[in-house]
Amino acid sequence: MEQSQGTVTIAHSIGTIEVPADAIMRFVEDLWGFPGRSEYALLPAKREGVWWMMSVGEPSTTFVLADPFVADPSYELDLGEAEKSRLKIESEADVIALLMVALPLTAGQQPTANFRAPIVFNLREQLALQTVSRDERWGLQEPIDLAAYPSNENGVALT
Repeated sequence: MEQSQGTVTIAHSIGTIEVPADAIMRFVEDLWGFPGRSEYALLPAKREGVWWMMSVGEPSTTFVLADPFVADPSYELDLGEAEKSRLKIESEADVIALLMVALPLTAGQQPTANFRAPIVFNLREQLALQTVSRDERWGLQEPIDLAAYPSNENGVALT
């Protein structure tokens, strides 16, 4: 990773990617199962509301994230005061919540998303935290239809 003039250069298996410095998010607590990796680039994908989250220090660690409100308009997020404080949230306008998506290993299976433990980003402060919802309506592996997300010509393709 190199940093210059407001961009970060990440060497990925598909080639070198220039990432705006304001797209680098720092987790206030390491992502579960990925100790020591606290900085991730948050990049829009080729579908509106779908994102790539790529570890800055280990770019082979890349996740697919999706807007929960596209997948289920009735979705609700219940952040506690401690979470809001850790993320330095002052305005809801600075915040997005995204779901981690598990892509199927074989053709014909549907992707699933973790609605129970969304990742919350404070875009203004460039902070992130995976939270656990206290609302038991939301599952850990709920089917998600990525085709429901419209095309995004300006998104990044990592294939």
